[in-house]
Order: sequence, then C-alpha cells, then structure tokens
Amino acid sequence: MLGRVRPSQSPLNVVRNSMKRVFYILTLSILTLSCRENRKSVTVEKYQNDEADSLTNPQSKKARPSIDKDTIASSLIKFEPHVGFNDFKVSSIDHKKYADLDLQSNREAVHFRTQLQEGYQAKKANFAGHYTFVDWGCGSPCQSSLLIDRTTGRIYDSPTASLGYEFRIDSRMLIVNPPDSTGFYEDCYYCKPIIYIFDEQTKTFNERPRR
Repeated sequence: MLGRVRPSQSPLNVVRNSMKRVFYILTLSILTLSCRENRKSVTVEKYQNDEADSLTNPQSKKARPSIDKDTIASSLIKFEPHVGFNDFKVSSIDHKKYADLDLQSNREAVHFRTQLQEGYQAKKANFAGHYTFVDWGCGSPCQSSLLIDRTTGRIYDSPTASLGYEFRIDSRMLIVNPPDSTGFYEDCYYCKPIIYIFDEQTKTFNERPRR
C-alpha cells in the first residue's frame, strides 16, 4: 500500500509565508512601542497636573514643619551669678593720671602700642577706681585686653573674650562674655559668661568659680 505524498510548496508560497512572518513581527513591535509611549505620556501629564495643582492650590502641598518657639527659647540660658559688682566695690575713685604710659612693663604691650596709647588718653578711669581697661578686636569672635594703672603707667594682663566685657569704675569685678540686656546668653561653647575678680595686691585677674 502506497503512502500519501505531501506536495512540496512552490517557491512563491515560501516567499509569501516569509513576508507574513515579517509583517507580524513588525506589527507586534509597533504595538509594543506605542504602549510604552502612552505610559510615558500619562506619567508626564500626571506630573504636570500635580505641579499645576500645587501652584493653584497651596493646601495641596506638603506642609512644612512649624518652628517650635519653645525650642528656640531653650537655646538661651539665663545668667544667674551668685555675686555682683557691689560685692567688690573699691574704696575710692581717682581719675587723675600720675605717670606716663610704660610700654616696657608688659611683654605684650609693644604689639598693641596704638590701642594702649589711645585708651590711656581717656580723661577718666573706667575700672576698679584708678585703672583704664583697654580692649580691642582680634578676630571673630575674639577680643583682647590689657589693664593700665593710672597711678604708675604700668600695664597688666587681663582676660581675652569672645563676646566683649562688662565692668564698672567702682568695682574690681569683670564679666567676660556678658549676657544680653535681658540677662540671657546663647548656649554655645564660647558664649558662656565668666566672672573675674581683680586682685589689687598681685595685679592679676582670678576667675570666680561657679557654684
């Protein structure tokens, strides 16, 4: 019994089938690219709509965290010294100058000749009865100072500061980095007020320890 023989395809049919396959592949590729572009367009449009909405409706924006005023206040510290200027009052005040300025009496004085000469020209003493306290800036934040005895013209060392000084003509007390007018100072490493007491016998400033 003879088997059935499958007729072979003609060359024309082979070409037609190949073209169909190519057409199907191209169509599928175009459809895939079209879907991707549509997704991208939708994403861009949504982003643009969100931006437009945020401009026209401020409430749609994410609210920024509010600043807690209590937190700001906590960064300030109340200066509460256990002593005051009146605890170290001098017995007398004398504004007269009895000697010329002695720049050789202090090793640092020659480097600050101008500041000391200008300070010593003041007609009145400004510290501890008969002294002239002279200070000047040495950077930020930095201040230097020296003390002149108006009775002898001699110059003595005094503390450096970051935020200035506070002192009185009738007291031997000196505050380095004094607080603001409300009695507060900022909580930073160079902002803390320091109290010094001038020793008339040794001509030195001694830091007053905190309790």
